[in-house]
Amino acid sequence: MKRVLVDVDTQVDFVDAAGALYVPAPAGTRDAIEAHLRAAGASGVPILGSVDSHAHDAWEFEDNGGPFARHCIKGTPGWLRCFPTVPAKTRFVPMQVVTDGVQNLVGEATQGEGARVLAAGDLAAEARAGVGIYFEKEVYSLFDNPAAAPVVAALVRSLGGADEVMFEVLGYCTGGYCVDAAARGLAERGYRVRVLAGATAAIGGEQGAETSRAALTAEGIEWA
Repeated sequence: MKRVLVDVDTQVDFVDAAGALYVPAPAGTRDAIEAHLRAAGASGVPILGSVDSHAHDAWEFEDNGGPFARHCIKGTPGWLRCFPTVPAKTRFVPMQVVTDGVQNLVGEATQGEGARVLAAGDLAAEARAGVGIYFEKEVYSLFDNPAAAPVVAALVRSLGGADEVMFEVLGYCTGGYCVDAAARGLAERGYRVRVLAGATAAIGGEQGAETSRAALTAEGIEWA
């Protein structure tokens, strides 16, 4: 069984105690996340992920009528990943309009060649080559980025098909939030999914984690 590690929203505003929307986690959670990321990188396991990525006028901010404090505003310190060196190389995939396929515009590889367009298969190939592919999103599920589903599908095909792949999901947060949404999004698309519970934080603490465990396992998602 081939593995894909899914790193959900491990950003300063959630993980660090000084973050704008800090979520307390059991001792060792942060170390466990980093250890999984390093092990995946060392063993050639593809890493996909998500980053919460907001504009100043995001609907979910309290001062715009939403439920949350302002957080993960793109370009601010709180938006940054907490583990920027693992994986060693990272490709961010912004929100985009996907009609006839993913068209992720990136800069030059060689001076003078002009900007490049990376399709879903290109991004999947980068993931297999050790580049972390991180999808920007504004709500809970990484699949709300229209580019995510085609890239995941291309990666799965390149690994031999859905029966040959296990997605292992970690990060912030369970309790009915973004880790749950990522796991559900994968399961809904027919993929095998395992949540690495010891490398997640839960909104609502132990009760939030138990709520996620009960709901996700009932949906056929493994809780490890």
